[in-house]
Amino acid sequence: MSRKTTALRSAEVGAAALDGAETGRRRRNGARTLGPVSDLEDHLPSDWWRTLFNALYLETDGDVFENERNTVEEIDLLIASAGLEPNHRVLDLCCGQGRHALELARRGFQRVAGLDRSRYLIRLARKRAKKSKQQPSFHEGDARNFRLGDGAFDCVCILGNSFGYFERQEDDLAVLERVKQTLATGGKLVMDLMDGEWMRRHFEPRSWEWIDRNRIVCRERSLAENRDRLISREVVVDAGRGVIADQFYAERLYSRERLEALLTGAGFAKLRFYRLPAPDSQRNQDLGMTAHRLFVTCEIPRRARLLPRRPALVHDVAAGLGDPLLPDPAKRNGRFNISEGG
Repeated sequence: MSRKTTALRSAEVGAAALDGAETGRRRRNGARTLGPVSDLEDHLPSDWWRTLFNALYLETDGDVFENERNTVEEIDLLIASAGLEPNHRVLDLCCGQGRHALELARRGFQRVAGLDRSRYLIRLARKRAKKSKQQPSFHEGDARNFRLGDGAFDCVCILGNSFGYFERQEDDLAVLERVKQTLATGGKLVMDLMDGEWMRRHFEPRSWEWIDRNRIVCRERSLAENRDRLISREVVVDAGRGVIADQFYAERLYSRERLEALLTGAGFAKLRFYRLPAPDSQRNQDLGMTAHRLFVTCEIPRRARLLPRRPALVHDVAAGLGDPLLPDPAKRNGRFNISEGG
């Protein structure tokens, strides 16, 4: 073997070692980049929501969802629209880091709970509750099949654009069925989610924004093949470390009309929609799915109180034709038949 061949093979081995080291560094950094892709939907995991909501999520979306002003304004609207009082029992479903539940507790609501699928965010919510000496209870669980007691809450809120994540619409209906079971009779559901019809027409296929002085997030967006969902991709790059995340997520596009049909079909009534301004953002660069939102309240109809059934009292208006409580059969179906309460 010649020296040239030996040197060439040594260089190849060295390059491979460098590539392996770089791959190792990328893996330690949590990065897995695919480079350019022609179809975002092809790379979307069906259960993307299991891993997306972590510490990095609070940084990429923190300009909106870690914003105290937004939280205060959203709770103002929640209380006013649902007519909530401090003695009401409230469940913050898909609560994330607990910002809405904690704000309710700060305002004197003593029976507040939060539930979310993300273990990281629930642990953070509990830590913040302990630090602020607020007392909401936070639970880890799936919004489709959680158990916190039938009829246990007067209000369930799903805020912060946290509805429509699942691959099948049947799963969205499963969430609403659990909400119905959890609400007391006459209880209210309050939802805040993106205006799907507006987003379908106005989404930005590509955008980018600086998270801080060292990191930038680049986003790609496209409609699913059936135009039912908006698929998004985020590539987060650190100036010193390179790509630190390449992740995909999606949300179902609910227009006002489609959301109204979904809720009424699920058994909710008295729907009311409210104006919700664009959220505040410290960066004010890419509001994405939060730019235009729907805010809706609805409630579980009160069940009719069933009274014991009594026989109809019918009085014969013709004198002398028999017992007034036992009218002539020919007149039971005539215009003189007066039913109870008539």
